[in-house]
Amino acid sequence: MAQSLGSIINQWLKENNLQEKFRENSVPDYWIDIVGEAIARHTKVERVDRGRMVIRAESATWKQEIINRREDIRDRVNKRFGAEVVTEVFVI
Repeated sequence: MAQSLGSIINQWLKENNLQEKFRENSVPDYWIDIVGEAIARHTKVERVDRGRMVIRAESATWKQEIINRREDIRDRVNKRFGAEVVTEVFVI
């Protein structure tokens, strides 16, 4: 029985302990879907590393907005990936 390319890639990532890193590196690709266009226009995911997501905000107002929503953002990221990708959210 033939496997799909996606399942082969997932199997390879799992076998090489790269699933977590792949998910972390994929977060910026889904940022607009996770937070919506308005927030995404004024913020950027700088990095996700070992569960710590760093978001750059263009102003103090947007920084405060992310701080206020950080638990919701963390939950949305983890829901999107079906795993605990983000444990902490930092804003710079």
